[in-house]
Amino acid sequence: MKRLSKCIVLSLLFVLLLAACSSKSGSGGGSEADGYPKKPIQLIVPWDAGGDTDAINRIIAEELEKVLDQTVVIKNIAGASGVIGAQEALNAQPDGYTLLAVHDSVPMSQITGQADFGYFDFKPIANMTSTYNMIATSPKNPWKNMEELVEDAKKNPEKITYAASIGSISQLEPALIETAADIKFNIVGFDGTAQRMKAVVGNDVHLGSVSVAAGKDYFEDNRMKLLGYTGEERSPELPDIPTLKEQGIDVVSAVNRGILAPKETPDEIVEKLAGALEEVSGKDSFKERMAELATDVNFKKNGEYEELLKNIEKDMEASLKNSGLVDK
Repeated sequence: MKRLSKCIVLSLLFVLLLAACSSKSGSGGGSEADGYPKKPIQLIVPWDAGGDTDAINRIIAEELEKVLDQTVVIKNIAGASGVIGAQEALNAQPDGYTLLAVHDSVPMSQITGQADFGYFDFKPIANMTSTYNMIATSPKNPWKNMEELVEDAKKNPEKITYAASIGSISQLEPALIETAADIKFNIVGFDGTAQRMKAVVGNDVHLGSVSVAAGKDYFEDNRMKLLGYTGEERSPELPDIPTLKEQGIDVVSAVNRGILAPKETPDEIVEKLAGALEEVSGKDSFKERMAELATDVNFKKNGEYEELLKNIEKDMEASLKNSGLVDK
């Protein structure tokens, strides 16, 4: 009898334990995002501090902190045109506490063989901004605009040097110009915006692509001369500089910057981050700070962001094949 009573008591305890566990797992809807974030979030920027990508993401991090009421720490991991930092994010725990700041260099590196992974080896969260570039040269060079440059390049194929980070979007822009204008540059590799700008200012190379934000100090004290703008319309900050299209070069090219997470990050956390970033994108303070950097706020999330990424990959691959940078 005692043995039977003991068995009954143990059975009841087991049933109660199961019920408690079930209740605990179901509390608060059982969402992975409940209580997130409970600790600081690390945002990997896979380029050096001081460039325009770094500046834009530091502002995003500051504004995101206010929305999430949690610290967002920028971690710069430069090297291989963004591949080294992206690789660290790829291998990070998929718990929402390590995110990756990206732009169009991710598919560029994959298509050109610099990396064996691309956008969709991560989970897209949101696109935040789009930035157009100026084509810059040293004031020591004779060209006043892109038309004069193209004329010179036709007479001297592969003699005019163009600074680019190999495997990044800065390599795509000269390739697009080459194809549209039927000319050929000599592409010279540099790792990062800051190094490319120094090379252009020092006239170590003839040309380079630079955003209005990153090159502002150089423009204002006449250490750089601007030949053309890659936007559909002229830049409001520098309205005297004609677009490439105005100068007979059918090229429009933007750097699209967004945030990705490791592939297995729970959907609930990704959705919470996307909502927080959407709130950031709508803030007047964020819009004003982006305007100061000559950058357009271009928020996209979920299917819309994935569609943007697919189109970027498709158009980029076609352009690179046409320019001969990758095999057809």
